[in-house]
Order: sequence, then structure tokens, then C-alpha cells
Amino acid sequence: MMTLKPIPLNSIEKIINDTLILLQLAEDIPQMSDSTFKVYQATCQKMPGYIREGRLKIAVVGVIKSGKSTFVNSLVGKELVKRGAGVITAITTRIRKGKKNQARIYFKSWDNINFQLQNALQLFPDDGSGNEILADFDIRRENDRKYLKKAYKRLIHDFPDITNEIRPEILMINHALQGFEVCKDLVQADETILCFKSKEFGKHKVYTSDPNMAFYIKDVCLDIFGNVMDPHIEIADCQGADSTDPAQLSQVLTYLESSNLIVYCISSRIGLRQSDVAFLNQIKNLGLLDNVLFINNCDFTEHENLEDLIKIEKSIQDSLEFLEIHPQIFSFSSLYNLFLKRESKLNKKELSRLQFWQEEKKMVQYSDLKTQKFNLLFEQMMDENQHELLISNHLKRLGIILGQLDRRADIFLDLLSSDKKKEETAIETLNNLHHNASRLESIVTNSIQGAVDGLEDEIIFNLNKAFVRDDKDILKNAQINIKRTRIDVEKYKLVTKESGFNQILYLMFQEFKRKLDLYVIEEVNPQLKRFVQTQEKRIISYFQSLFDSYKVDLLKDDQYSQIKAGLKFSDPQSDCIDSVDLDKIKKILGLQLPPKIFDARYTTRIKTGVFTDFGLQSISQIVSTLLNRKSGFSFSPPLKKAAVKIKKENRKIIKGQFEDFHMNLRTTYFLPLIKACTRDFKEKINERFNQYQSFEEEMGSVLSLKQAEKKDQKNKVHAIKKQTQSLSQDIATFSRISRS
Repeated sequence: MMTLKPIPLNSIEKIINDTLILLQLAEDIPQMSDSTFKVYQATCQKMPGYIREGRLKIAVVGVIKSGKSTFVNSLVGKELVKRGAGVITAITTRIRKGKKNQARIYFKSWDNINFQLQNALQLFPDDGSGNEILADFDIRRENDRKYLKKAYKRLIHDFPDITNEIRPEILMINHALQGFEVCKDLVQADETILCFKSKEFGKHKVYTSDPNMAFYIKDVCLDIFGNVMDPHIEIADCQGADSTDPAQLSQVLTYLESSNLIVYCISSRIGLRQSDVAFLNQIKNLGLLDNVLFINNCDFTEHENLEDLIKIEKSIQDSLEFLEIHPQIFSFSSLYNLFLKRESKLNKKELSRLQFWQEEKKMVQYSDLKTQKFNLLFEQMMDENQHELLISNHLKRLGIILGQLDRRADIFLDLLSSDKKKEETAIETLNNLHHNASRLESIVTNSIQGAVDGLEDEIIFNLNKAFVRDDKDILKNAQINIKRTRIDVEKYKLVTKESGFNQILYLMFQEFKRKLDLYVIEEVNPQLKRFVQTQEKRIISYFQSLFDSYKVDLLKDDQYSQIKAGLKFSDPQSDCIDSVDLDKIKKILGLQLPPKIFDARYTTRIKTGVFTDFGLQSISQIVSTLLNRKSGFSFSPPLKKAAVKIKKENRKIIKGQFEDFHMNLRTTYFLPLIKACTRDFKEKINERFNQYQSFEEEMGSVLSLKQAEKKDQKNKVHAIKKQTQSLSQDIATFSRISRS
């Protein structure tokens, strides 16, 4: 059973309910509460729902045939995802606790599918009849499918296994064609969901284990009934880590970035593969290594003895050390663990395998020991994440609310005292307060835009440094990478005569494009992400600095200090929200970073240059052949020139793309973001000054109370303060216990 330490929701809810009672009691005392108390009440009322709905995300990842699905099944003790399917399409199967067994399959939209196929067909050579089809390709049309079949047949005929690698565009076209009839009625203009409930639950495996149908699927969510899953955990079986399609790879990395913990599976049969190394470098570049647990997934039948298994483990450890990754590796058999949990439900063949493995006592003992150690560390990391994500932030917010209430009680107790001199001083000070606040509000309102202009200038300056001066060498390194990218035309030599120059160009360009896309994912995107995050942090800190600087003290040191203490904005920790909420603003505006920065292109200029060179080379070779019959015609020289031309022109092309990305980042992301933050900030500043006005009125009413009324209210405030301090102590104790 995969569970977290139980969240003491009842205890947390009791503290929340007691806080709500105190806020209501404060509201019942005239002038004790203000508009912020309504915000506090709404915040407290939402907390239990946030805690219940919060989930920790565990991503299980690894290259094909590394035992990911088996490990996921072993964690939950059920055969939920099909083992050994070998699907390399980027499908993420998310598993959660549910009220009943339910599988939801999310299908892509037709626009998404057609866009993928258009990209795969880019530069595909034909007689010109496909130009109109490609401009508005739609696989739902019979003529377009015929064109797709023609393209596929030509590709597999002209280029059968010539490069000893899986070409993603050929695989994609094949899966799209093979899966069309089954999925054509399931896919719609918008993304759709197919549900399998109760007894039909297992049918989801038919779709996810078939690569042809999997092409049409975006991802899958499984709701599991029973006690096998903790309601605060989502575990995801992430397929496609070793996909040669950069778009699929990017989809997997996006989920990893949102996860709290990554379990990386390595097969003990093969050890660390080249595709593992490439993917781990991408994880490393994204700064995610601290959240990774490594599993050496053992197949007992592949090892003669324990020494052989440990040797493989040591080899994996050494390889990771070479990559400057220093993990603890857990070697155990996920399949053995799964069979143990399901022993009573195994068929004869599976039971026989389990009994055979159990005879290998040393390996089994070693596997059990490593399983126990993994489970201990796994649970420890989950509990730590659970406290921070699901509990800690809410407890801190409760503490802030209670602190506000406590300070409010202090000021009221002082004002409700019988000290006549203090009252007179307070009345005089309050008379000056409103005048000073109004005067300063006008000054602040007029100065905000000037201050924000300084922030805009700073962000624009940083953008210019990064994109005009290229001080981070993003463009420079990309151009160097393109120049050094190897396009081996010799490997196409055997099929050039049959296939022709056009067809070879298609494969050459697709190879070049894929290498550039992978470079962007591995090197450029992490760098851009860090740059954007740095600028966003600067925006937040800038507005926070302004926010703090406008916490203006309108009262002199010798004036009524208790009033200053009572003003909400006198304490840097008093606000339950930040000066600007960047994530909320981006969501409201729908702000997103510009699409990918570099994209390989095969322009008319390149095409014209390539075919001009080809024509001249052909004439030259024909003349040479006439003069010397022993010399033959070869495509190699023009292909080499074509490779040089493609790379040279794309070095120029990405310079323009780099400039476009800069302008888009400036005009469609950062400047709108700063303007929205400014509007949000002005509203909060106005609220601050409005508090001076309301506080003057409230305190004036308090000071005018009769002694009998003061005494009655003073007793009520004393009771609130006592209970507030008691709850604050409960939170501190609860927080300390929940961490241990």
C-alpha cells in the first residue's frame, strides 16, 4: 500500500474553525474588525479543501524496457498498467485514489494531430501534387490519407534501415495511418475524454499498449478505489523518455518539472544506455537531480548469481559518477515484489516463476534489503514534501491571521483604558492622521508610474544584454552547434541511385532539424528558463521593495505609538498575500512564453542554392564521364554541398529567430506582465491608504464610548486575545510534531 503519514486533518480543521469563531467574535465588537477580516474568513474557509485536494506528484521515468510500468504496478500492488508494452509514444499515465475504478483517456484534437503530421512531412519530396495537400493537411480526408500512405511507402522503400536508428517521422506516419480507423470516431475538433468504469476499467490497456492508438492519445488518468493509494499522491508512468521526437521528449520533461519526486528506472539486463545518458543530462540541466531516486530494476533470470548483479550495479554507479551524478542506487526486482503482493492471484506460470526465483536465496535477500531501504527513503522524502506542500503553508497563513488578530486586540485594550491623557493624545493624533494620509496618497499615486518606468528600463536593459549583445552566448553557441552538427551523407550512399537527390535531401534535413531541436531542449531551454525566472524574481522583489517603502509612518515617534502598532501595514509579515501575485496575473492574462526559439527551416533560398549546385555538379560529372568512362556519377559531392548550405543558411535564420524571440518576449510577455503588476500594485496601495481613513473613524468611535461600554468590550477583547495566543501555541506545537 502506497501511503503517506496520515494528515491530522481533524486537528487542523479544529484550529481553522476556532480561528473563524475568533474572527466572528471580533466582528461582533464595534470597530474591532475591518474589511481584511472578510478576507481572513474566506481564506480559512478554503483551507480544508486545499489540503484535501493537494497532491504530491511522483514521476516514474526511464528509457524503453526499463521496468517503469512494472515498478508502478509493484508500488500499488495491482496490474494497473500493461507491462512490457514497449510504447515509445509520450503518454503519461497518472494514477490517483478515487471513489471508484475509472480510467479516463484524453485524446488529442484533430488540429494537434494534423500539425504533428505536417511537421513530419516537411520537405517530403514528390512530384508537386502534394503542395496543396500539405498547405492544409487533414488526415480525415481520404486524399490526404492516400498522400500520407504514399509518403510512408516511399520512405520505407527508399530508406530501409540505412541509419540503424528509428526515424521519428516514419514511425509517426505509420502509427497515424494504422490507428486512424479505430480512433477516427473518438477524436474531435477539441480534446475529448473516453471513460471506462467499474468492470470495463481494464479496457484502457488496449489503447495505451497499442502504439498506433497511443499516437492519438494525449495522456491517461486512472482513479483507483480502495486503500492501495493515498488520496494525496499522484504517481505517473511517463513513457517516451527515449523518444527520438523532440516534441514528445519535451512533453515528458514538462511533467517532470511539475513533479515532487522522480523515480528513475534502469534495467539490470542492459545497464546504463546511451539514451539514459542523454535523458539524464536533460534532467540535470533542468536542475531536477536532487529529487531523483535511482532503481536498478533486476531480472533474476538474467544474472547467474548475486556477484553478477552487484557487478552491474557497480557499473551503473560508475557510469553515473562519470556524469557527475552521485546517487544511491537501489537494486531490486519490481516484478518479484509485484508477484509477492499478488501471490494469491497469480496464474500457474507466474506462480512457477515466483517459486523459481525464491530458490535464489542470496539474490532475493539482497533484493528484499534494497527494497526496504528504498521504501524508507521514499517515505521520508514523501513525508517531507507532504509537510511543505500540504500543511506548512496553511499553518503559516493561519499564524499570520492570528498574529493580526492579536495585534488588533492589543491596540483596542490600550484604547479602552481609563487613561484620560492617552485618550486626548490619541484624538489629536487621529485628527492629523487623515490629513497626512490624504496628502501622501496623492504623492505616492503620482510617483508609482515613475518608479515602474525604472523597472521597465531595467528589464529591457537585461533583455538587450541577453539578446542584442548575446552576453549569455545563447545565439553564439547555437550557431557553433549548427556548424559542428554532423550530417553524414556517406550513410545514404547505397540507396542514392535508387532514391534520388530529393529523397536524400528530405532525410538529411529531418536529421539536421531533429538534432537542432534536441539541442534546444537540452541546452537552450534550461538557459532561457533560468533567465526568465531571474527577471520574474526581480519584478517581484522590485514591487515588494516599493510596497515596503510605502509603509509610511505618518505618526511622529512621540505620538500615539499604539495606533501605529494597530495599523495593518506596520508589520512586514502582516500581509497574507505578496505585493504582486505573478502566477495569478499570468493566469488571468493568459501570458505564455513565446514558442520555441530556434526552428530549422528549408527556405526557397536554400532550395535554389542546393539545386543550382546540384545542376552544376551534374554537368561537371557528365563531362568527366565522357572524358573518362571509368569515372562514375556520384551524389556525394552535391549532397555534401547541400549539407553545408543547409547549415550555413540556418545559422543566419536562427539569428533572425533570436531577434524575433527577443521582441516577442519583451512586447507580449514582460511589458504586459509589468503593466498588469502595476495595476494590481496600485489597487493594494490604495487599500493601504483607505485603511488610514477607516482606522481614524473606527478609533474615534472607540474613544467616544462610555466607561461601562469600554469595560464590557475590554473583557471581550481580553478573551479573544487569550484564545488567540492559545491557538498560536497550538499551531507552533502542531507544526513541530508534523515535521518530526
